[in-house]
Amino acid sequence: MNEDDEAELLRLLEEERLYQERNRIQSLYPDTGPLRRGLYAKHLAFFRAGAERDQNGEPFNERCVMGANRSGKTLACSYEHTCHLTGWYPMWWEGFRFNRAIVGWAAGEDSKSVRESLQAMFLGSPGSFGTGLVPHGNLIQISPRAGVPDAIDSVTIRSAFGGNSRLLFKSYDQGRESFQAAHVDVMQFDEEPPADIYSEGLTRTMSTTPGEPNGLVIAGFTPLHGLSSVVLAYMPGGQQLDGAVRG
Repeated sequence: MNEDDEAELLRLLEEERLYQERNRIQSLYPDTGPLRRGLYAKHLAFFRAGAERDQNGEPFNERCVMGANRSGKTLACSYEHTCHLTGWYPMWWEGFRFNRAIVGWAAGEDSKSVRESLQAMFLGSPGSFGTGLVPHGNLIQISPRAGVPDAIDSVTIRSAFGGNSRLLFKSYDQGRESFQAAHVDVMQFDEEPPADIYSEGLTRTMSTTPGEPNGLVIAGFTPLHGLSSVVLAYMPGGQQLDGAVRG
């Protein structure tokens, strides 16, 4: 191999590395390999439930991944949320689908924890935005949050359906009032929220347009506070459902 061929090979390898880094979502839940999606039965059940209905014919508009730390709760919820924001769904997707750009909120306990968890999951680390779940090519505008170093307030995301989706990062310590007065298509809770904030977030997803379905509430948390009202909402009668999936 001469020097020109070697330089071309290095260039192509670098392009491939950048593509993989900036399109991380496409490498998750693969068909085969040690991280194949068949090993993530609970995640798949969580996704699939979004398109299913309960025994009364009602859609599962509220769903939860409830489990131990480091079990992929944030990843599962953020993966689905990103699919809705970008309008990109993998070939194997059996869950709920939007057919338009959306507004999504992603909320956690406080601004710093949101920055370290949700923001990093969607965007990547500061200085490397576009290496998280939202592909680099879909990022249009990123607006910082005042008063918290490296924290982001909102993101404008290009949707495959035309137009732009919008993702806002919220925190429980902002109080219930900050979750009022808006319609939201997807409300994501990362870690268990206080009951009043959960209720307010759920209200934000309720459609007031005839014929328009309600939005989605997707939550992922470890039940550190015991059998709270939020936990029991996903466990009717105090009995855990298979996969902790509830409509």
